[in-house]
Amino acid sequence: MKNLLQTRSISFLMLTGIVFCNLSSQAQESPQMARSVAAALGAQGRLMWIDGTANLTRTFKKDGRTTVIDYSTTLEGVRDVVAKCKAAHINTLVVDVKPLSGQVLYNSKTAPKMREWKGRALPDFDVLAAFVAEGHRAGLQVDACINILSEGHKLFKVGPAYEHLAWQSVVYTLDRGMIAPTGERLNIRIPGEPSDPSAPSLLSGTSGILNGEPTSGLVGLESVDSKSGVVNSDEAFGKQMNLILDSENRVTGMADSALLGDDPLIAPEGGRLLPAVRDSDREWFAKNLKPGSKVSFDQRTLRLPITQAPSEKISCFVNPLHPEARRHELDIVREIVTNYDIDGLVLDRCRFSNLYNDFSDLSRDAFSQWLRSKRSSKTLNSFPQDIFSFPTTPKGKMKLGPLYKEWLEFRASTIRDFVAETARTARSIKPKITLGTYVGSWYPSYYEVGVNWGSPKTRLRFSWFTPDYPKTGYAEFFDWISTGCYYPIPTREEAFREGMNEKSTVEFAAQLSDLAVSSGAFVYAGIYATDYTKNPDAFLRALEAAGKQSQGWMIFDLTYINEYDWWSRLEKAYTKDVPAPDSIADLISELRSGMDALPK
Repeated sequence: MKNLLQTRSISFLMLTGIVFCNLSSQAQESPQMARSVAAALGAQGRLMWIDGTANLTRTFKKDGRTTVIDYSTTLEGVRDVVAKCKAAHINTLVVDVKPLSGQVLYNSKTAPKMREWKGRALPDFDVLAAFVAEGHRAGLQVDACINILSEGHKLFKVGPAYEHLAWQSVVYTLDRGMIAPTGERLNIRIPGEPSDPSAPSLLSGTSGILNGEPTSGLVGLESVDSKSGVVNSDEAFGKQMNLILDSENRVTGMADSALLGDDPLIAPEGGRLLPAVRDSDREWFAKNLKPGSKVSFDQRTLRLPITQAPSEKISCFVNPLHPEARRHELDIVREIVTNYDIDGLVLDRCRFSNLYNDFSDLSRDAFSQWLRSKRSSKTLNSFPQDIFSFPTTPKGKMKLGPLYKEWLEFRASTIRDFVAETARTARSIKPKITLGTYVGSWYPSYYEVGVNWGSPKTRLRFSWFTPDYPKTGYAEFFDWISTGCYYPIPTREEAFREGMNEKSTVEFAAQLSDLAVSSGAFVYAGIYATDYTKNPDAFLRALEAAGKQSQGWMIFDLTYINEYDWWSRLEKAYTKDVPAPDSIADLISELRSGMDALPK
């Protein structure tokens, strides 16, 4: 089958190349040869993502009782997954065996094995070995996925990052405060900034506060039983007090959410609202403020290890430039590729956490050296202010430094070099192994996590590009890239009918992904099942849109398909087996050669 498809693929590539050579392309477009060839061959990636921790157990309700059973950590559970995926004509299982905690679900001498999760002891079971055996028996491809740069779980404070503090990514963050006339300081935050998410949020005049359920565009209030303690009942007096500030930062009053009517509470023009839901914050209001009081604001910038930075909620990212952390990740790659008969290796969280890290001394020194290697006339004088500075007042905007764009290129180069070394490591052991990765589909802003997942050949250009930024693209190191097209609207047409932005659709995101990758790898558009919780028909339309605009789809995640019981719908929608494009020998290399032959 593969040899036949390979022979056919070459002729299709020749035909497609001739067709595209005669097409005129706009500056922001490129010939989508991969999509045309995959369609002509009847190939489509159909991937089921099996999250490492979400599928450890399954919960059933029977006769009014809730029962929890071990699932992916049992042979019965693995066989159930494989049988369901086979019946739905899925061709690839992506098995997450290194969740973000850095603990693994296979027998390892390199990484700690996960022994319990949320207080539940796990069976002594090799999840990866079981999926390889059962998946291959059913004729499915089995890819092992690793959260390669995440080595800890902050909610449970576990993982190698807690044992190797020097590995940790360093976060550039800030601590904002509101100062009362008494001199007392209350820690606050501005939404969107990297600060303590539990602190009261200083809201602008365009935001509102309701006494009931939230509505679009307004800051709503949740149940008093929620972790945030925010209220949605007008009977819960004293649970949320809202400080009202005018444009001169004077206190004009305080409003109890329980006393609000049907209209939202809106800040005065140019003023602010500050909701307080914690007892300590409400007590601070009562002790230090009264109508007419004038408050002031300050800020303190910090660089903190990720486990100590409250703005970073869950994943403990490590710095890919740290030699010991880097060696640890590559050792895991060697171990898996050597010991398991996997078809592919998939990298998840192969990035920085966000725009605010890594700002370690190690990265600072590497950046200075990188600037010198490029013979740049610019030098790093003040770090991190030469990159960017936070606004000194709550109403201000982030100030970009003279080296901001160079820093973006440096971070993307760092991840590209790490990917290159990872690819060399895996293929030195198993030359024919396929490599895949998961990224977000929002390419125009993905630079914030330090990644350029496009091809250096992409014709897309954005204002934050340096002249050399396209060279940081890493698509050609992979056989396939799954982009999370996580939008609740499948197509542009549906968005138009609903009066929504067409860019917030699966169709548009998949098309953009294809343009960014430019046939440097196959693109499998990812669909988030929870976007369609109560609309399975729209879920199937999303899969269809993903398959038409890229070379396949990835479903995230198995646990939701089980929970919603959508297996029969998938079986009816997909009635026959098809090969994944990445399984066709030499097809991706032929595609790249075809792209190289096109006119520049």
